[in-house]
Amino acid sequence: MTPQNSDLANPPSQEEESTKIFKVPHRLREVNEKAYEPNVISIGPYHYRKPHLAGMEDFKKWWFKKFVEKPHLGLHQFREAMEHLEGKTRNCYERPLHPDLDKDGSFVDMMVHDGCFVVKLILADTGHDFSKMGRHISDEIFRDLLLLENQLPFFVLLKLHSMINPNPGPTGHLNVCLATSALKFFKVYPCSSPINTASTRHLLDLVHTTFQPSEIRDEEKVPYRDPINTIKHLLRSVRTTFHPSETQAEAESSQNSMPSATELEDAGIHLLSVPIQEKRTECMFGITFDNGTKELKIPTLQVDDSTERLFRNYMAYEQFLPREVPTYFVDYVVFIDDLLNTSKDVELLRKRRIFVNLLGNDEAVTQMFNKMGGSISYNAEKFYYKDIASQVNEHCKKDWNIWKAKLKKDYFNTPWSLVSFLAALVLLLLTILQTIFSGLSYCHQRQKDY
Repeated sequence: MTPQNSDLANPPSQEEESTKIFKVPHRLREVNEKAYEPNVISIGPYHYRKPHLAGMEDFKKWWFKKFVEKPHLGLHQFREAMEHLEGKTRNCYERPLHPDLDKDGSFVDMMVHDGCFVVKLILADTGHDFSKMGRHISDEIFRDLLLLENQLPFFVLLKLHSMINPNPGPTGHLNVCLATSALKFFKVYPCSSPINTASTRHLLDLVHTTFQPSEIRDEEKVPYRDPINTIKHLLRSVRTTFHPSETQAEAESSQNSMPSATELEDAGIHLLSVPIQEKRTECMFGITFDNGTKELKIPTLQVDDSTERLFRNYMAYEQFLPREVPTYFVDYVVFIDDLLNTSKDVELLRKRRIFVNLLGNDEAVTQMFNKMGGSISYNAEKFYYKDIASQVNEHCKKDWNIWKAKLKKDYFNTPWSLVSFLAALVLLLLTILQTIFSGLSYCHQRQKDY
């Protein structure tokens, strides 16, 4: 029986649906296709044997022989273990796959070589120097492993890890060890609560979960949204402006929209940075607004060549989360996108130390966020920054706030401006008093003459 027929006879279970690894929606891919394509290494079946990644295929086999097969078990033992997971793993991916993966043993070999490469890499015990292959290779591999379409199911990595680990302990401890090592490899840190590896779908999901604010980390993770409901959700809440009639979703979306950064400053909103504390990745989403002091505090974000690629894959992943689950990366980009209309807005945020722009071009940052924010699907009803947007918009609606801010900016922007104003006011009062006394003196003199 061929793998395809086997899949038809055994439809994916609910557990397998919860580990589904979807492809990036066409609507997102067409905006920036390169953001979702691996540059140096293919992991999993979606980018299998693409020509520009061929060089790493032989390297993964060499890696397996040197770091896995010789010090641990033989290839046949790894193949046997992966054969038991082949059907479950296949059901995690959308069809069709590369035709070569339907040949006997090809899919299993892919699981062994790709999975063992990832496990040994994140365990950081190989001591391999990738600089010999090119200075960029190490960084590129790091980024390629966080692409949505470049994933193996986490249960595959856990199984391979249990076979590679020379000192096996309790299964739960071993699984957490792999997850913790992965987060350390990606330079993020686990939350205070235990990592639930049983519900972890893949490496991207693991890292994405670590970025979530603490209030939902302890909640049970829910499976991917059903594809049909996903399509309905996309149609309901895509950020667009070309429909002549305003739907309820669009009305809610417009309520969440805010003026640009320069407009907020002109309205008296004080934009302040909040340095992200080390080992506190959740702070990136910790935007706050004090309605009393009118201070909008935004954690500092370093923008570099990898920012768009990482953000786009996190956002693409969030498109398949259930509607009730918060989408922090999407909501964050939507929020920042509203603040950036021109390069002047980026310049302002850079001067306020909200942005650390390593791209060297403010306009490039503007275009990056505008493109990421455009046509992205998000839940307007559960927009994470909904309350902040509402308070800020309420402030900006009042003309007096704008006039007051303009007066302060144009005439009282320095301590000397206030001194000059007070001096001018005193001079004006003295002039008025002098005029009044002169007038009274004149009237008194006329009365004497008569």
